Amino acid sequence: MKTAAALVGLMVLGMAVACLAEPAGVKPPSAAAVPLQAVVVERSGALAVEFRSGEERLGLAADEAPTGVALQLPGEGLKPVAFKQKSQSGGQIVLGTAEQGGLSLRLRIRQVAPSLVLRALDVTASKPQRFTVSFLVRPASEGEYHSFSRRESSRMLYNTYGGGPEHGNVAGQTFPVAAVLGRGRVFGVLADTPGHWENRCHVLLDPQARQLVVLTGDGRDPSTLTIDGNSYPMDGWQSLAAGETRSYETWVFADKARSHYDVQLAAHLALANAKGWNQSALEAILRNTAYLLARRNLMRRESRYIFISGIGYGWKQWVSDGFYMAIGLGDREKLIEAYRGVYAPRITYEDNAQYYLMWAALVKRAGGAVNPELVKLAYDHIRKYEQDGIFAPASPPGASPRGGFRTYMDVLPYADGDPPVSNQGFHCGALLAAKELGLPATEEDFQRAAAGYQRMFNAKGGFFPTSLKQQEIMGQDTLYGAALTYAVFGRKCLPDLQVLTHAKTTLKVQSPWGMRVISKADGSLLPGHSGAYVWGGSWFFCDAGNWLLAGAHGMPADEVDRNLVWRIEKELAHVPAFNESLNTVTGAPHGHILYSANSGYVWLREQFRKHLGQTGPDEVAATIDRKLGVACDAAGLHLEPEQATLRPKE
Repeated sequence: MKTAAALVGLMVLGMAVACLAEPAGVKPPSAAAVPLQAVVVERSGALAVEFRSGEERLGLAADEAPTGVALQLPGEGLKPVAFKQKSQSGGQIVLGTAEQGGLSLRLRIRQVAPSLVLRALDVTASKPQRFTVSFLVRPASEGEYHSFSRRESSRMLYNTYGGGPEHGNVAGQTFPVAAVLGRGRVFGVLADTPGHWENRCHVLLDPQARQLVVLTGDGRDPSTLTIDGNSYPMDGWQSLAAGETRSYETWVFADKARSHYDVQLAAHLALANAKGWNQSALEAILRNTAYLLARRNLMRRESRYIFISGIGYGWKQWVSDGFYMAIGLGDREKLIEAYRGVYAPRITYEDNAQYYLMWAALVKRAGGAVNPELVKLAYDHIRKYEQDGIFAPASPPGASPRGGFRTYMDVLPYADGDPPVSNQGFHCGALLAAKELGLPATEEDFQRAAAGYQRMFNAKGGFFPTSLKQQEIMGQDTLYGAALTYAVFGRKCLPDLQVLTHAKTTLKVQSPWGMRVISKADGSLLPGHSGAYVWGGSWFFCDAGNWLLAGAHGMPADEVDRNLVWRIEKELAHVPAFNESLNTVTGAPHGHILYSANSGYVWLREQFRKHLGQTGPDEVAATIDRKLGVACDAAGLHLEPEQATLRPKE
């Protein structure tokens, strides 16, 4: 019998050997890297921290916070934390302990990589206390100030609560980074995921005061957040009970950089080096996305963590998006906790029931506990709407538009009795999951579902249509469920000829920016469709699933790789991020930047390569690294922007 640990390794959760060296033996930087070290100096009887690159100072010890740490208590202003003791422990510098407001504070500084320094603050309360901490860096030289979203010319405070520039809320931002760009390099600070900071995470950039700051809260008064009938009194403070300890991690980084795009990419590489998922820029970007969309589940009691779909969608977790982030991140605890965070009303619409069953199977393999009531609910739901092997879901009551919310592409309407094709691959996988979970699903049920899926193919047109009765409308979300089923179980739902014929047709009709999720048979837009979002936009995880599946059905590996590289280039052409969708008329990102579901590509690619016996370096990841100007050596990932060919056009 396989142990739980072995099963975790068989999935995705065991980390591969990465570029980054173990902390105990930080490798020297390559000749091209920008070295960065923290140096503790004494100033007026107290300790101060500077950041240097060789003999040059990049970060100064600011008067308002000589060690870079300041504390605020309710009713008080921000005050520096004065550390007077310094020691060495476990390869790190330890400052403190300092006592302030019933809190004991200790700062740990560790060289994680040649261009990356960890600052971790341990806070212990002797009495119940509310507080917030500011981690400050003062650049030593002039330069341009950059958040992840844009260059900042004046003071700007960002939060990670919700909204975001792409949704008209300039105060919201997914990636908590503040940096200064100048003299061919970037120097900045990163915050941890909001999921580790009780969902309170802010970034302050102040070019006039020459400050880069990340904060564990802004000290605001409580206001009630309400989502789907769940509420939480959210304020801007961290809270500790007497005797409780919490640690807050931030990182200071440096890298080569020439542009805002380089700043964004350097931030990705720094966080990936810090966390150890740094075999490639693709892994870095996609796992960072999942990590930064993790949240503490403060509104409900089921779990410690959930994954939100994007900050513009609010503080809630969809089954499908939570699933892709959980498997993409490769964190056993969050895989299980996010699964536990699913509750009944989330399951019985779109293709969430199928996702839930496959998620439950992976949690069971990882040694986690499966929720038998919700598993049965999901199973009963998919069997209730099964007709001769085909999953034909009903539209939820009151759905707008009428007939919508039957698939992930939720606002596309389908007539009653016209099942969408995109659900069918998931249905096949859900039946296999149900069988693995001990429910009364059989191999014959799987074969019947696969046969129903195959009947939906438009043999004359050479493609899978969007639904059984709309045969002349091409659907490019029709294969990613089959791709997921193959990744989880190593089983095919479709014959090779159908998949390869669909792929051949796609190559003839896809837009210059990827597959249109729905289109006419010749690839052109349907009447009234704009080319964005579900109205003819291109969704990366659909396109990637199609090409991966084609490889499992006989497309040569080098052809699969070329198609994936081509599509990924389109995705990264504007921002080093995988977006909610691309506009297939303009090629511009549409919707959320750093979009959740794309994180699953990391795991899907690994699983397909494993099932197909593909070993050695991943040529797709290596090619994208070269195009982005990303180098990977014993010290980790770093930028060589002068070698990049993939950047936004000026």
